[in-house]
Amino acid sequence: MNLRRWRLAVVAFAVSVIGVLIWLTTQDVGGELGGVAGAVLAVAGLVAGLLSLRANDTARDPDQALEDLARLVAARWERTHQDALEVRWASTGRPVAPSPAEIIGTGVVAGRPIRLKLHGGADDLANALRELPAHQLVVLGGPGCGKTSTSILLTLQMLAQREPGDLVPVLFPLASWNPRKHDLDTWMARRISADHPTFRRRGKRVARELVDRGLVLPVLDALDEVALKVDAVRTIARMTTPMVLTCRADDYEEIIRESGVLVGRAAVVELLSAGTSLHESVPHEIVGSQPEQDPPHRPGELLHAGLDHDLR
Repeated sequence: MNLRRWRLAVVAFAVSVIGVLIWLTTQDVGGELGGVAGAVLAVAGLVAGLLSLRANDTARDPDQALEDLARLVAARWERTHQDALEVRWASTGRPVAPSPAEIIGTGVVAGRPIRLKLHGGADDLANALRELPAHQLVVLGGPGCGKTSTSILLTLQMLAQREPGDLVPVLFPLASWNPRKHDLDTWMARRISADHPTFRRRGKRVARELVDRGLVLPVLDALDEVALKVDAVRTIARMTTPMVLTCRADDYEEIIRESGVLVGRAAVVELLSAGTSLHESVPHEIVGSQPEQDPPHRPGELLHAGLDHDLR
């Protein structure tokens, strides 16, 4: 238990005892004013002591707070999750992604990465994110193609795969974020407390502590709904921690062009409309030092080709 809070509680209870003694003493000698003061002192000390202990009890275990947050996020989105999505995705052909060398990093694959090809179904997104060295992913799509539903599914997939102590994915609809009023970490901590009232009882600082310690993996949904899109993407682009970002594809291309920045080390994939084949939507892309070599088709196979170390 936190020593400082223990001391505060002890002092508060001591004040309460003193107040009781004053009240009892003044009752004997008929001092009405002293009796009132003693009673007030006793009650105030007791309340302060109880609050100190309660705050200490709820905030003292960040590991438990992390697991509680994971359960609350899962419960929230499981209520809205329906049948599995029949969506497919592939690396975008738009000029909005960092270079393969920036995404993969040095010392990960043999030779210099030339092109990066990722594709799969809805159930593969969590694996793709986990295999990417920086664990950063941007998911694009047209209007009504299922970006938010994909975000919910991805959040639930990551929660199902996580082990105790792992990062907790939290889905944040971005529409309410004003990057000129609140920095991203402050806004996320406030959203965690606002969206999960049970978690808020732990105190305002607990959510911020989890965010500051990098224990929250933000799934930032719908960049296109932020009023200040350029300011928002410039902030997100500086992130070095794991994250997911979704946006309408045409809007994202315009935002990237206007801002002049690319988002971190994020691979950028695009949801495919029904009836669109991979060959129609994605240029031929490969990884490795030999342009003629056949690319692996699964994210895990792609990133484990020539690995120097385990990415997980």
